Amino acid sequence: MRRRRDHLERERPRLEIVPMIDIMMFLLVFFVMIVLKMIPDSGVALKLPGAQTAKEMKPAQVVVMIDAAGKLHVKNQVVTLAGLQTYLGQVVAAKRKVDVVIAGDKDIRYQRLMQVMDTVRKSGIVNVGLATKRPGG
Repeated sequence: MRRRRDHLERERPRLEIVPMIDIMMFLLVFFVMIVLKMIPDSGVALKLPGAQTAKEMKPAQVVVMIDAAGKLHVKNQVVTLAGLQTYLGQVVAAKRKVDVVIAGDKDIRYQRLMQVMDTVRKSGIVNVGLATKRPGG
């Protein structure tokens, strides 16, 4: 009888830590990747113009950046005006209401900004905003 009790005491369940650590690391990496996807595109160095009446806006669905050389960037990809219109047309087809924010460097030509705004409007988008920074911000 004693031998049987010793046998049962030796085979108590153990908590395995290594598989639990593996799962926790997987979850950590998963959530880090998800959070990185939620951060807005900001791969282009821009000097935004200031505005006294600048207000916080809700995050835009599409951000079009115009660098100092006048190149267009959408989702960290350089695009042409025709490429921008094609992309926006696809976005409008997928979603009815689309908000676009144009973030143009303060040194771009006014004509370039108007070309981009015309392209956005030709795509059927009416909610267009301009990105600025607050004074001292």
